[in-house]
Amino acid sequence: MAMGGVHRHATIRRTNRRSQAPVPRLLIAFWTGITSKTLEPRHNMPVLTNHPLKAVFWDFDGTLADTRLRNLSVNRRIVEDVTDRPWQEVAALTSVEAYVAAWNRVSNWQELYISAFGLSDEQCATAAQRWTVFQADDPTPVPLLDGIEKTLEQLRRLPQAVVSQNERATIAQILKENRVDHYFSAIVGYAEVPLDRQKPAPDGLLSALDIVGLEEPATALYIGDHETDILCSANTNRDLVAMGRDFRFLSVAALYLNGHHGADWSVAPDYRVYSPSEIAQLVDGLCVEEP
Repeated sequence: MAMGGVHRHATIRRTNRRSQAPVPRLLIAFWTGITSKTLEPRHNMPVLTNHPLKAVFWDFDGTLADTRLRNLSVNRRIVEDVTDRPWQEVAALTSVEAYVAAWNRVSNWQELYISAFGLSDEQCATAAQRWTVFQADDPTPVPLLDGIEKTLEQLRRLPQAVVSQNERATIAQILKENRVDHYFSAIVGYAEVPLDRQKPAPDGLLSALDIVGLEEPATALYIGDHETDILCSANTNRDLVAMGRDFRFLSVAALYLNGHHGADWSVAPDYRVYSPSEIAQLVDGLCVEEP
């Protein structure tokens, strides 16, 4: 489908640029398709022209799968195991709604554990060790979000990867249980990067990019449901420029689960989508080069 059609319907749209953006972001001009790509002059970044879209990178929790109930259950158990306190004393663990609200206020899992659960730095390290074990034996089912399986199939012509703050083995198991693991050529979880370099630091996304091994010049999508994912994409672009790489990520805010619109985020995504089907529509409208 031509990008012009997507733009007119305004279900997938670029956000307006903010004059105080802290990191460089791409601008894409629309007509009947993508006719040009320019960058804000104040960022002194090179202009990208006709760089093909060669891959799709995904966040996991809240983007591919609905992990809210499983993660809430696991975190309740972690808090009790690590702190010897009943989880009922932690407000963020009293309901799914409270848990999601707490998650939306932080940047990464360590900040969640410290600010919302009251753990110390040392307890966070212990909690990270417990996460894999408790995830493996928790019986709470984790379904894919509605429409994701169809979207993955529609994007099968492109390499796809996961970059998440969840654990790699947990992600791989859930993808396998839902029979979609064959779509992904790389999974990078929290354990694949240093604890002090979790998202929004670019390390995970850069690692996945190296694993997938795309020929440059190129662009790729990074799709996530949290402000941290958009910041991660922007930070990765900054580092790619510094390294002289001819590759850029376009950030996509996946707003189909938690009901927010990202209006108060400190950095604007390149696109917003409100259902998984719009991701395939977006990819069809971009300049795709078959691998």
